[in-house]
Amino acid sequence: MAFQRARYTVWGLLLAAALSLRVAGAEAGRSYAITAGPLSQKLALFAAAAGISIIYEPESVRNKCSPGLEGNFPLVEAFARLLRGTGLESVAKAEQGYLLRGIAQAPARAAPYRHETPAIAPAEIRPPE
Repeated sequence: MAFQRARYTVWGLLLAAALSLRVAGAEAGRSYAITAGPLSQKLALFAAAAGISIIYEPESVRNKCSPGLEGNFPLVEAFARLLRGTGLESVAKAEQGYLLRGIAQAPARAAPYRHETPAIAPAEIRPPE
């Protein structure tokens, strides 16, 4: 019984170590060399380089350009840099699966209202006649 418990403990530790290595690898990032250009093409290159799937409406990327991506970045940061200036953001959906959607615009804040009462010159008061 003690042997079996020790065996499960060892398996649990090995699994935890493997998961932590995977997380550390994802945080460390990958090296990307994607030049600027049409967003649809750059998304395909990025998906292949990052080993992910990207789902999006073709209309959402039509006539949009990506600034490209050069350097070593964690996946989330790399995705954000690739989409910079496009009005799109990535949302993780499943393991290694992402959905592109438009960035929700915060409602414009109205300027604070400042009511000013115009200065009125005092009227000349005359005694009744």
